[in-house]
Amino acid sequence: MVYLRRMDLLHIRTSGGVFGFVGQVHGDRRRPALLAVNGAFPAKGYLHDLVAAFPGANVLVAYTPGMGPPWSAPGGSGAGGLTVPDMTRGLGEAVQRLVGDDPLVVFAASTGNLMALGLTLPAIVRFVAAEPFFRTAGLAPFIAFARRYLADSPPGTGQEAYLATLFGIHADGRLDDRDYSHLAGGIRVPADVIVGSRLDAWDGEGTPWPSLTSAEDRGRLQANPNVTLHVVGEGTGHDVAVAGAGKALAHRLLHRALLDAAERC
Repeated sequence: MVYLRRMDLLHIRTSGGVFGFVGQVHGDRRRPALLAVNGAFPAKGYLHDLVAAFPGANVLVAYTPGMGPPWSAPGGSGAGGLTVPDMTRGLGEAVQRLVGDDPLVVFAASTGNLMALGLTLPAIVRFVAAEPFFRTAGLAPFIAFARRYLADSPPGTGQEAYLATLFGIHADGRLDDRDYSHLAGGIRVPADVIVGSRLDAWDGEGTPWPSLTSAEDRGRLQANPNVTLHVVGEGTGHDVAVAGAGKALAHRLLHRALLDAAERC
């Protein structure tokens, strides 16, 4: 993972922070829209290929506050500033500003699901989620990455607040569990969830990450009748939808969803 701070993003200022976007929006007529929400510390250009993959749609690739646009914790509803519900509300405001009430398909990767799955915009037709997680204390490889990142970074970058708010990972070494399990039960439209097959313990620095969608998270998702769970491949982990069969499945699901959305235009 590579930390991204891009000044060529379109910044949308909302009540839930500043969101950065790349993508394309057609001005000729009403079209289906695809919102793709990046996770924490995404690789440069991740999800940008969706613009070329779906040229007939309005495609927005979103970077959450702190991941491209500056982190703006002050002013949120929580005692420490922005909260995840604040960011979800802000993401909805930004999307409505950019594509209005066009029929909307939402795709989210990893941490992006914390904001995306809470969206309740009436225009949403379908969710596609890659590797969501709903409890943070068990995210061993990410916790190790975050602690190394904090140790190597100068103070005052804003990522201390980002990591503490979303993940309960504090610069002083404390770790709090953040519980987002309500999101799994709150999905009210059809949703396809793509996960890796490996649920074994992480072997430590330098080894591939297992799936971060725990067995408990999978049970929460499968208890929701709107959710279809796709376990892809053998030996696949958190990067299951980045390349190969998992990415191909994600694109097929998005194509099918956008065709459904197009019928509503």
